[in-house]
Amino acid sequence: MMKLIQIPRALIAPALIASAVAISTLLPQAKAHFETRGSYSAVVCPGAFGGATIKISLPTSTLLTRTISGKNTTLHAGKSNVILGSSAATFVTGNSGSEVAFESISGTSTADAVCDVGGADQWFVGGSAGVTSKSFLEIINSGLSASAVEIYPFNSKVALAPIAIKVKANSDQKISLASIVPGDELVALHIVTDSGRVTSFLLDHRKSGLKDLGSSFVTPISAPATTSFISGLFASVKSAVSTMRFLVPGNVDANVHLAIFTNGGTFTPLGFDSRTIVHQRVTDIPLPTISITEPYGIEITSDQPILAAAFTRTIPSTATTTNVSGDFAWANQLTPISRFAVNLAGASAQFFFMGKSLSVKAQWRDSKGVVRSTVISGSASALWHPQGPLNRIIFTPLSKPAIYGGAIVANSDGGLNYLPLLANPLVVGAPRVNPDLRTLTRR
Repeated sequence: MMKLIQIPRALIAPALIASAVAISTLLPQAKAHFETRGSYSAVVCPGAFGGATIKISLPTSTLLTRTISGKNTTLHAGKSNVILGSSAATFVTGNSGSEVAFESISGTSTADAVCDVGGADQWFVGGSAGVTSKSFLEIINSGLSASAVEIYPFNSKVALAPIAIKVKANSDQKISLASIVPGDELVALHIVTDSGRVTSFLLDHRKSGLKDLGSSFVTPISAPATTSFISGLFASVKSAVSTMRFLVPGNVDANVHLAIFTNGGTFTPLGFDSRTIVHQRVTDIPLPTISITEPYGIEITSDQPILAAAFTRTIPSTATTTNVSGDFAWANQLTPISRFAVNLAGASAQFFFMGKSLSVKAQWRDSKGVVRSTVISGSASALWHPQGPLNRIIFTPLSKPAIYGGAIVANSDGGLNYLPLLANPLVVGAPRVNPDLRTLTRR
């Protein structure tokens, strides 16, 4: 009878390891090569409100656009980088730039808005539903199926009951702000999209009889934060007053601190070193008179997630006609800038940037067509005031820490306009495997 030879257990494990190494060496090497693909989402621009005129500036004339109205979804290529809008919203194909809508409501009342992607959540901190309000919320469904949206309003006293609406495919709805928050001067809205591709815009427009009191778009905020920045605010002791608006959406009051960033330094305004903001109530607090004459920015820090906005009203001179009573503008919390292009369509502007050891390159063409560039830098903030009309500008951050930017824009229609510097965010898709012929080769 044949005897079985027992192999000591101590020798089995090394033998198995050696066999695995030999097999992996002799068999073909299979390496996984992955590539992450990204794209830019299409954006939506608001439609003109109540007899206003609107023009949309594109970073390049090669972009395809269409009107969001009815069943027509045909895209058109324009011949200019400035197109005329209509009462319906405008759809613009995805790109890395920033499209701007310039809306003119009267001879001195203008409103500028950055065209937006939209999303599941949009917060609007700003606007009024009082007796002078002619304001509208525009909810745009750029998709090809119906969308369901819920509006969660807040006023100066309480969070109000939500309002559910449906928007047909490839269409929009304009809702009077006075019908959402009746009679209250302090307004904030949370727009939640349950289904569909929805983008919303809030236009704050006010009139008193024949007097136009001004207009401004309220820039949407994606989420509350404990640290946020508002940049590019107009400063004038004699001709402007500013107010901060806050909303704490959670269930705990917030302790808030404000810091003013100027081209000459940083300071905390009186009464804003430690300010308590009651939760779920819209709160307005006037900023004290600030003896500065150049654009500035604000850093807001809080122990609770908070939403904030700055409201600036200009005071008309005695030479102003009786049918006009100044203008106003809303500035809201910003997201960090990335490399992008923006077309100001011949407007002039002052730019203010905030960030740690910031450095930003700007490249543009002057009125004579000469390409120019400059590097804007500062330890905590920096002001850039190029002379003359501006068209396409490319901004490129050169420093790693986050940089926030805003602009005061003066176009031919007059009025006070704030413009956030916001690039279309890159949407990163799922990684995919790239085929590698080396996996078929024995090494």
